[in-house]
Amino acid sequence: MPDIAARLRNTLSEFRRRRVFRVAVAYLIVGWLLVQVAEATFEPLGLPPWSSRLLIVLLALGFVLACVLAWIYDVQPHGIERTPALPEPIANNGDTPTRRATDALPPQPAELPPPEASVAILPFSDMSEAGDQDYFCDGLAEEILNALAKVRGLHVASRTASFRFRDGSATPTDIGRELHVAAIVEGSVRKAGDRVRVTAQLVDASNGYHLWSENFDRNLADIFAIQEEIARNVVNAVRPTLQAPVAFDLQKRAPRDMRAYEYYLRGRQASARMTEITMKQAPSMFRHAIELDPEYGQAWAGLSDSLCELMLWRMVNPDSGALEEAKSAAHRALELDPDLAEAHVAKGHSLMISGDHDGATEAFEHALKLDPELYVAYYFYARHCFTQGNYARAVDLFVAAHRVQPDEFQALALAVNAAEAGGDHERKQKLAIEGLACASHQAHIDPENARAHYMTAGLMQHLRVGDFGHAEMAYALRIRPNDFDVLYNGACFFALDGDGEQSVDLLERAVQHGEGNLEWIEHDSDLWPLRDHPRFQAIVTMLREKG
Repeated sequence: MPDIAARLRNTLSEFRRRRVFRVAVAYLIVGWLLVQVAEATFEPLGLPPWSSRLLIVLLALGFVLACVLAWIYDVQPHGIERTPALPEPIANNGDTPTRRATDALPPQPAELPPPEASVAILPFSDMSEAGDQDYFCDGLAEEILNALAKVRGLHVASRTASFRFRDGSATPTDIGRELHVAAIVEGSVRKAGDRVRVTAQLVDASNGYHLWSENFDRNLADIFAIQEEIARNVVNAVRPTLQAPVAFDLQKRAPRDMRAYEYYLRGRQASARMTEITMKQAPSMFRHAIELDPEYGQAWAGLSDSLCELMLWRMVNPDSGALEEAKSAAHRALELDPDLAEAHVAKGHSLMISGDHDGATEAFEHALKLDPELYVAYYFYARHCFTQGNYARAVDLFVAAHRVQPDEFQALALAVNAAEAGGDHERKQKLAIEGLACASHQAHIDPENARAHYMTAGLMQHLRVGDFGHAEMAYALRIRPNDFDVLYNGACFFALDGDGEQSVDLLERAVQHGEGNLEWIEHDSDLWPLRDHPRFQAIVTMLREKG
């Protein structure tokens, strides 16, 4: 009997979550009104007596159809989409998990075939004699990925997902299944002096056959033209029904000195790795690029953003000159290229750090007008709104960032926090379900990605499924025990779990070097259970005094 009662409660809860009851009530009200109108008008209009009975029969059939459609689909501001299923709870007997963290994930539903127009860009293999061109290979692949991501109707796997397969051990079929794409772009780079040889091939993920391949043996200065040609050939192969030709213009912002481009790529790679060591290395890479090519706008924007990230998490003190350098770099990027969306993002980033919130908002909005497909514009703008307590706008922007890069799970996880802080519990639940599917999938295909594991843990905690994320959180802390982001998210996890002492312990470790964004901590709803904790208040006071 208890099992039957529990199943009944779960079924009723699912009916409510999918809004079936709401649709049924609305349908009955409208149906009743139609019957009343029919009784008053059918006879004067001369319709046969059976017309009223036919209307009632059609309404009854329509009622069943409406309930079925309400169960399957959901109407959102951006369109109609299939309602995601809740992950099934995993039994937990209370013992400390000894299994591998990804074994604790909820079972994945059976996958549909990948979209026909879908592709993953793998990092190119470094075939150079010294084997020291990984940054260049990654940059080449990332430029192609970014260009293809702007093609409407083409699904491109995110950098986070596709670069996981850099070691070449997985087959195209395995990669296609893991990333849910129909085709794979892979290749190699051999660079020597001012010459570069690039081999690129497009592979059908279903059978491993080549759809297209080509070798490029050119001067290094032609690398942007090579990237454009690869992108065009990929589009022609996977989207042959495209009505109009796609125009790529990667050469528009090419630097005058290719050595500057190499340092720029090194800076981007360091920033993307998201560890404290690499984040602190990134600004020097962009500075080297600027020294070689003072008119390289993207390098100036990269310098500004890398400094802002360091200041945001208090790895660098704004008073050390970093804030003025970041603002000056963003200003210079705009002087060189007023239509560069990344430069407006850098301006917004630096204004946000300096406390000019209206100016930051204006800059982020302008960046989105210039490039509506720019992930970082949505992402940084959303973080800005979150720290200002504008939670509803933050949710919309985080969701928009995810729509631009559907494989990127972090934006969805942060949208859950923003929806929770804003009191929108229904939207929070839906986003948590979608985010859990995305984060847990990434944790499964990339076991060393601590971010995917602790985001999975936090989302499981929000949804109260499985072991509530304990195994995932333990795994993340085990593989990266001293990283700020892991410690901070661990503090959030244990605060939600009701373990205030463990939460404060981790938060103290996270901010012991002065790291951590005070505005974010104060607005993070995950940490609200700690508000009255003396040690938490001491942490806030310490960060406030450091400015």
